[in-house]
This record gives sequence, C-alpha cells and structure tokens, in this order.
Amino acid sequence: MISHQNTNVVELYSQIKKSDDQLTYYCSGIGTLAKPSWKSWSYLKRRLASYADQAIAWNLDHVLLAAYKWLANSYKDGDQIFLFGFSRGAYQVRILAAMIHEVGLILPGNDEQIPFAFETYCALGGDGNRELADMFKKTFSRKDVRVHFVGVWDTVSSVGFLRNKPFPSTTTGKEHICFFRHALALDERRVKFLPEYVYGGQTESAYGKVKEVWFAGSHSDVGGGNTPNVDLRSGNISLLWMRKEADMAGLELEEPEITWLMKDLNNTSVESLTGLWWLAEVFPLKRLKYHCPAPQGSMDGLSAVKPRQT
Repeated sequence: MISHQNTNVVELYSQIKKSDDQLTYYCSGIGTLAKPSWKSWSYLKRRLASYADQAIAWNLDHVLLAAYKWLANSYKDGDQIFLFGFSRGAYQVRILAAMIHEVGLILPGNDEQIPFAFETYCALGGDGNRELADMFKKTFSRKDVRVHFVGVWDTVSSVGFLRNKPFPSTTTGKEHICFFRHALALDERRVKFLPEYVYGGQTESAYGKVKEVWFAGSHSDVGGGNTPNVDLRSGNISLLWMRKEADMAGLELEEPEITWLMKDLNNTSVESLTGLWWLAEVFPLKRLKYHCPAPQGSMDGLSAVKPRQT
C-alpha cells in the first residue's frame, strides 16, 4: 500500500527488478486495510479492525497463507526465495520460512490443502505431530525447497491476544534459511513491541548465516514509516544496509536514486510510546519474556518502559 510515509518494505519492493526471471509479490501487512469513504459505516468498521489488527495481529494467518499460496503457485525448480517484512510482517515471513521448512512448499493446484498445511505446522511439538508433518511434506509438497534469504526489520512479538509459545522454528535458529538478516531498533520502548531475536536473545554463532544489527531509532525509524517518502527515495540507513545484504545474496535491484544526506545523521528518534500505547504498559496482556532456548509469553503488569536487551 502506497502512502505519503512508506515502510522500508515498500521502498525496497519498488527497487526490485521485475521480470519473467524474477517474480515479485507484495502483501499489505497487519493493520493495513483499504479505506472506503470516511462518511460510511464501512469506513468506521475498517478503521476499528485496522486498529485492532495493529494492536493484536488477529489477521496474521490470512496474510501469511496468501503469501504461501502465491509462492506455491509461482515457484519453479531452482528458484531462490527472498522474503522481507517489517514489524509483525517480519514475524509473518519468519513463520512462512519455518512453515516451508517443516511441511514443505505445497505442489501447485492444491490450494485446498494450504489450511491443513498451516494447522500441521502449528501443531508441531505434540506427540506424533512430527510424523504427521513429515508425511504431509512427503505427500503434498515439493522436494528440497529452501528459503534463500529472509530480511526483516524489527520483528516484534505482539501477534495475538494469547501467547503460549513461539511458532515452530521462528526463534531457535535459522539453519533452514541460507541468509537471515535482521535490523533492530535500539530506541523502541513499547512492551508490545519487544523484539523477536534469533535464539531467544542468546549469543550463538550461525557460521555467517545470521546477522542481527542494531540501528538508532524507534520501531518505525528503523523499519520506515515515520518520515515522508512518497518518492520512495528516503535513504533510510537500515534500508541501505538490507539492500546491500540482499544484493550480495543475489537479488537483482534497480539502481536507486537516493536522497540521503549527511545531515540525516543528526535526525532524532521519533517517540513511539505515546497516547493509547501507554495502556498496553499497564494492561495485563501476555508479553515477551526472554528465556533459553526460546522466548515465551508471560502475564505481567507495569512494564516500567524498559529499554531493549542488547
């Protein structure tokens, strides 16, 4: 969705070369809905749904499975899959990569099986569910499909009312991804926007497969969307870093017309903990707690606006 203040995902998408050899797909993320006339009841309902989706991500599976369906019907043997996302969209592409790893990328023409693929993936961890996932993969999916590159900005944990455990294979390692790149916001304070580190925040080596890099700024400073960039030439520092990493991994990109200037280094962070977001700091929702080997949900009260763990 194009606006006056676009995210890094939109800006990067605009710079990807589109051709028969490099197919692209963009799906508007959580909290993004088309808006009818502001005078209509439909407008009010969509606005309320958008706010709720931004807060608790109740539309997560719909967006995720739409992307999975497109990949299933577009993928050809030998293709390299690049996935990008910001915020909850970042968590979605991490789930998508993990789902492809665990139950495979379904063969084209089997759209009716996609909900079952998702259910089978989500059920992993229970008795006998590993065997079911392996059998589903063998029966309905292509062989040996691996995600080549995942590039995400500030993956956050607020993906629903209840948080029992992470989706399988989203935080405990990225061995199923050739290259994983994660830009993190150093100055974000909101408790419902705690970052989903790889390995649950533990320091582990992945032989160069994983890079998690901190950038100054709040959530949307790093992921884009805080400043006007209708021309899609913001020169956002974390975007330039991600672009370079994707380019080195083989993504074909147009030459950008960047408007970045040295004075941009003096930009200050945009405060995100304002208005109604303060309610989430005291409301007893499940929020992220870091444990080893993976982060889990915990019901807490006041978060005391804590800084991020680095």
